[in-house]
Amino acid sequence: MPVCHSVLWEGKRAWQWSRRVGALWGLVVLFGGPVSASAPAARLVVGAMHAPPFAIHTDDGQWSGLSVELVRQVAQTLGVEVEWREYDYDLPGLVQAVEHGHLDAAIAALPMTAATEERVDFSHAYFHTGLGMAVRHRSPEPVWGTVRILISWPFLIALTGLVGVLLGTGTLIWLLERRQNPQHFHPHFVRGIADGLWWSAVTMTTVGYGDKTPVTWAGRLVSLLWMFASVFLMAFFAAVLASSFTAVRLQQPVNGPEDLAWARVAVVAGTSGEAFLRHQGLPGRSYPFVIQACKALQRGEVEAVVSSKAILGHMLKEYGWKDLSVLPHTLVVEDYALLLPSGSPLREAINRAVLHTIYSAAWKATLQRYMAVGE
Repeated sequence: MPVCHSVLWEGKRAWQWSRRVGALWGLVVLFGGPVSASAPAARLVVGAMHAPPFAIHTDDGQWSGLSVELVRQVAQTLGVEVEWREYDYDLPGLVQAVEHGHLDAAIAALPMTAATEERVDFSHAYFHTGLGMAVRHRSPEPVWGTVRILISWPFLIALTGLVGVLLGTGTLIWLLERRQNPQHFHPHFVRGIADGLWWSAVTMTTVGYGDKTPVTWAGRLVSLLWMFASVFLMAFFAAVLASSFTAVRLQQPVNGPEDLAWARVAVVAGTSGEAFLRHQGLPGRSYPFVIQACKALQRGEVEAVVSSKAILGHMLKEYGWKDLSVLPHTLVVEDYALLLPSGSPLREAINRAVLHTIYSAAWKATLQRYMAVGE
């Protein structure tokens, strides 16, 4: 029995030592420490999707951008190499790869949300931005806007109809009063029609100067009916005028979030901009990419583009679109971070490296290099 106990004890010690050696080997491989001259360096497998200015994939296969620079700094701090894996505009596939542990990390223009957190983990945030609005420049035209209301077809049609009703009522009252009331309604055709038109106008507007009053029973009956009819005519004319102002207002530029309720808004499908409009109960036109949404804005197909302020600002700066601008309003505050598999053993080390990077002086220069003003 003592011999058996001794054998068991030695076997247990050997097993414990093997575990310690295995753990030490794992740490050495993770942080790039060479065990022997032939030991391979550890790699950080990172998925990336083209999303300027965070991840930019050039034609020669190289990666650049704010998030790319962050990953390289993190890898340098950890002492590992980066293996890039491209996901060509496949955000769902990128998130799924992280969720299933096929990637050590991923970068994309994807803000930190509760829905995504249920599937993957996030590192510490490395960039703070928000949803913004890009609009097309239009010169202010308050005088011309009023003139357009006065010459718009709905207004002119309503005005012509109103004048016609006034003229018809004035003619009728003149025909009824011209014989028995010539002092108020002149017997001559032209002057009599003018007297009748004046009477119908002041009666409709409830001014009632009293200088023209009917004396016949038929004239007074017409006057009574005209007073009641005038109430509805004035309400109708006011409604037409209000709709004309609204129609012109719809052609004015978007100046803030309150204008999104009436404007035609473009968003990028599957992004937080689309989710924002859906949450607000507002309609929106979805485009596959932000560049297509911005070109639709230039063509006048939409009045605003809702997307990340950082992406919009970079897009306008990159393509030199002087006719577009990003408004200073922030619709929703967003934070960007690296995507990590849930329960990743690298999370703490990556978080420390992220904090070390974003609080360095070099990171400020990186931000200025990639980001446009107004983000």
